Order: sequence, then C-alpha cells, then structure tokens
Amino acid sequence: MGGTGSEVDFTQTVLYRMARLAKLYRNELAKKLTQLDIYIGQEQVLLNIREPEGVSQAELGDRVKATPATLTKMLQRMERGGLVRRERSDSRGRASRVFLTEYGWATRHTVERLWQQAESRLTAGLTREEAVALSRLLDKLTAGEVTPRRAEFDS
Repeated sequence: MGGTGSEVDFTQTVLYRMARLAKLYRNELAKKLTQLDIYIGQEQVLLNIREPEGVSQAELGDRVKATPATLTKMLQRMERGGLVRRERSDSRGRASRVFLTEYGWATRHTVERLWQQAESRLTAGLTREEAVALSRLLDKLTAGEVTPRRAEFDS
C-alpha cells in the first residue's frame, strides 16, 4: 500500500479536528453525566425542554436531531429515571407532550452548570473577540443544517 504522494493528511482537516475536539469534550461530559445517572444524549433532551408547559415529542425530536424511535427509547429511559413525563395531547391519543419533572428541572440546572463549565474551559484560551468569531463561524457552518442523514456523499 504505497502512497502516491498526493494523499490528504486527514488529521489536519477541519472536520477531523472538530470531530476530535467534540469527542474530547463529549467524553469529559459523559463521565460527569454518568455520576448523575444520565446517559450521553439525555443532556440534550434536558437542555431542550425549556417550557414549563412541555414540548411536543415531534418538536423535541427536531431540536435534538433524533429519529422518532431513538427519541422514544431515550424518553422511556428518562421516564423510568424520573426526569420526564409524557402526556397524550390529542383526542386520538397519538401526539405526546414531554414535561420535565421537578427532579428533571433540578437535574437540568446541574447539567447547565456542567455545560457552562465545559464551555468556559473550551474558550479559556480565546479572547472574547475570538470566541464570538468562532461562534459566528460555527453558526455559518450549521446554517444549512446539513446532517449525515440528509447529506449526499459521492460513493
């Protein structure tokens, strides 16, 4: 498997470095979440239920970019853990609204604090202007919200 000399060093690509950085922080956060009996991904659900009147399960799925099946499984686990409750919201009993329990709200506040601590560590070496510029660049990159599910890759 000799090289042609024209190979890209993928470790130097933006995507690789972003993925590596995200994994580093996700792993760090996962360790702390495990101490709260929260599985990775559940923090996204907690952080995306902001309304006291709850949120529709469909809207929550859009917010956290989860398939209906994945979200349902996650919510079932979170219900068993006392973090959320679901209520049927239409006459046919099909649509659900998701609410944080009192314990869920308290846990959400703890997760917010952990998230802010990680954010502070991430941006500690940046000036305020650099942090704002980075945030703008990330907004620009995600503006189209191209996800692997929707992206078309050449095969």
